[in-house]
Amino acid sequence: MTRFQIRALASLIILAAATPALGQNKVYRSADAVAGKTMRLGIYANVTKECTAGPLPEIKVVTHPKHGALAVKAGKVKPGTLARCPKLEVPVQGVFYQSNPRFTGADEIAYEVKHTDGRVQSLSVKINVGAGGKPAAKPDAVDL
Repeated sequence: MTRFQIRALASLIILAAATPALGQNKVYRSADAVAGKTMRLGIYANVTKECTAGPLPEIKVVTHPKHGALAVKAGKVKPGTLARCPKLEVPVQGVFYQSNPRFTGADEIAYEVKHTDGRVQSLSVKINVGAGGKPAAKPDAVDL
């Protein structure tokens, strides 16, 4: 191999290492929370085309909150929630945030969801924590 070929190969290896993995998806969002109250950030499931529950995705916390707690809980979505599979009760994993009771201000978390097909979704959530009031209403579709 010539020096030029070695340099070209080294550049290609560095470029390949620097690019995100195929199927990786990055999501940035914000959420409003009430101090001391638990809020759901997301639910994750796996349903096949044949309307059967598949293995759950893996959830990995990347950045823990500085002013609260992040929890991953297992549960089920009630039948009728998923339109294409109305009789299916789907196992899910929910990601929940709760700030310290007296904290108000900004907090931030990050987590990854690795789906069974190899896709990885990286989520970064900036959370604005306010005092008092009621948290935003969520549909009653998830039992956790």
